[in-house]
Amino acid sequence: MFWRKNKKNRKIPSLSCANYLRSYIAVDEKPPTEIHEVKQHITAIFSNSFDFAKRTFRMRDGCGVFLCFISGISSENDLEEQVIKPLLKQDIRSGDVINQPGTYISVSKFSKPQNWQHLIDAILDGNILLHIDGAEPVILQLADKQERSIMDPTTEYQVYGPKIGFIETSKTNIGILRQFIKDPRLKTLNYQIGTLTKTQVALAYLEEYCQPGMVKYIDNKLTAYNKDSLLTQGELTKLISKDPYSIFPQATLTERPELAAFSLIQGKIVLFVDNTTFCIVAPVTFMDMLETSEDQIFLVPWHLTFLRVMRLVSLFVGTTLPALYVALVAYQPELIPTTLTITVAQSRVQIPLPAAAEAFLMMFALDVLVEASIRLPSFVGQTIGIVGGLVIGQAAVDAGIVSNTMVIVIAFTAIATFTLPSWEFVNSWRIVRYALVISSSLIGLYGLVLAVGFLLVHLCKLESMDRPYMYPIAPFDMKTLLTFFYPKR
Repeated sequence: MFWRKNKKNRKIPSLSCANYLRSYIAVDEKPPTEIHEVKQHITAIFSNSFDFAKRTFRMRDGCGVFLCFISGISSENDLEEQVIKPLLKQDIRSGDVINQPGTYISVSKFSKPQNWQHLIDAILDGNILLHIDGAEPVILQLADKQERSIMDPTTEYQVYGPKIGFIETSKTNIGILRQFIKDPRLKTLNYQIGTLTKTQVALAYLEEYCQPGMVKYIDNKLTAYNKDSLLTQGELTKLISKDPYSIFPQATLTERPELAAFSLIQGKIVLFVDNTTFCIVAPVTFMDMLETSEDQIFLVPWHLTFLRVMRLVSLFVGTTLPALYVALVAYQPELIPTTLTITVAQSRVQIPLPAAAEAFLMMFALDVLVEASIRLPSFVGQTIGIVGGLVIGQAAVDAGIVSNTMVIVIAFTAIATFTLPSWEFVNSWRIVRYALVISSSLIGLYGLVLAVGFLLVHLCKLESMDRPYMYPIAPFDMKTLLTFFYPKR
């Protein structure tokens, strides 16, 4: 009710932090040397913020000192030991600290703010403001940002390879990446994006491996980003995608450092976003979605050949099998072998639904089951996935809603699709599967062939940062294609 009553009087907040600060101070001006004026402005700006902390005291010579910081991201213990206690010693005078702060305060880095905007941003970043009356304010870098310990990735499991994954801090992730690529050609650029969130984004690429045009493209996109917030890597993925309305991902996510390092060696770009464990890898192709970091570890190349061929065949079968079943049963049953035709017909004798409705019902039930198992806690989700699939399938058959054959088709479809390494890629083909069933239910095999043709045209036209999505199939490159299935050692 409050929202409705005040609908006409509501004001849209400014997207710029500078616009907000201008109501208190002149953001481009240098902070004054008078301690009471600085204290008054900063206290007003951070009013109604319980985590904003400030300290006021006098040194032994009577000079006033003002300290302020954000508790929780600034180390209060270090502040007490390295700043406050040294300033309270009897043999230290305020003039000495003003002239040589590094001599008396045990802080590795300190700087003087250029203007009010710089000062406020420094406090919000976890630094401490030290202001001695009559002198310019000083920013002390004592940030105590909490980081999660480096652990094995939980979403990209593999048998072989390093048991290490990225964490939520981009600077730490760059350090992890440098453990895999010890070369000065590994270049990194840093951006602060979002006028409200000020999210740190790091761009990594290998000079002489990556095309300069790709770096410039990403740099222009990030520099031109003028929205108020950036909280997830999904927003960046949309930003760098040339066709944001396509259902196929034009960038991929990974939390495995070795896969990110391998992508850099291939001439790709890696983007890190603070507060997320996944990095963005771009550009990507259709074939990249069939690769895993574990592929580079196999000692026998034929093992890798078998796995990649299996993934490609599983993708084709898992996408087209339900639509093919609907087309053959509903429109072209004469194409099915006689023995199999009798088996399918017997299983559908008591089924009231047409084949297309059967397929839709089972595919939707399967997708709901998969989504539920993902959202539930891991120990519950696994039980729901296995038991739920068995119970729903058996109950549907016993009730005469679906046939045994359809349950087998949908079960094999699900298993085949989940052989793909990329979850974004799996979701894309789940959507395609529904579209193919619709086309098959309308005009049979002709509809299936027509839909697959439109799909191939879209994939061949799609680009990821000017790189053809279907390379090396379109444009065709026999040497690269053979290398993908049988890589040279």
